[in-house]
Amino acid sequence: MGLGLGFGLWASAALPLAKADKPRALSPARDKMVVLTDGKSHYIAVVPFERDESSLFYGDGKRFFAVPIQGGGSQGRERFNVIFSDPRYYIQFTQKSDLSMQDGKYAVTCGKTETALTVVSEAQAKPMLAAASFEATPRKWQAYALARNSAGVYYYVDHNYIDRRASDADAKLSGRNFRLFIGPKGNLKLQKMTNIVSDSEGDVFSTKTGSMRLVIGKKEPTWIEKGKSKALLPVPVDENLSMIYTELGVYAGERLGTPCDDL
Repeated sequence: MGLGLGFGLWASAALPLAKADKPRALSPARDKMVVLTDGKSHYIAVVPFERDESSLFYGDGKRFFAVPIQGGGSQGRERFNVIFSDPRYYIQFTQKSDLSMQDGKYAVTCGKTETALTVVSEAQAKPMLAAASFEATPRKWQAYALARNSAGVYYYVDHNYIDRRASDADAKLSGRNFRLFIGPKGNLKLQKMTNIVSDSEGDVFSTKTGSMRLVIGKKEPTWIEKGKSKALLPVPVDENLSMIYTELGVYAGERLGTPCDDL
């Protein structure tokens, strides 16, 4: 029985988790925020020149969701950019999604698309921010491991989304809720699992029949069906993150709570 490839090479790192059933309410510095819009009822609330976890939100003006930040930079008070995390635009190890300001002009970039934004007047923004709810990201799932066979059938595993805001207590209570999908690109089907084993020797995801298992661990992923083992080709998650979220079909139509949902 083959065991799967080491996590550091093809699976996402394990971090504290929080339940994603309902986004948690947050209390950002509303008085420091600038509200931006594309003029189509899409709004970004940002604290300019800051890049902490409570400085960038996206929503419809009534509900704003926290947008995970990866980095950015600034030059005096003349220009800045905030790179935010959106797996659909993590391409060739580069996050191609950001909010930028230069010479007072704002824009958001999602891949090759740049959308100009205008600043909402203080008279309109202040009551909007006061009445709006600010919540944690609505994103529910995170990529864990990916493999395929020689016929192009993919075996994909994800688990509940890692919220970096989660406390240690929340992380211990939530744990990881794994899901397994199998099928060709664009048509993967969720499998009914009866048992999950995850330890230092790898992961075993058993389906409802009890005769099929995906083993992920130290060497290579293996699919076992009716007592026969078939080696699978490990597909690195980070190198294929954009493909996972845009082509596999698992997350078709799912909103991630970032400006790239609409812009």
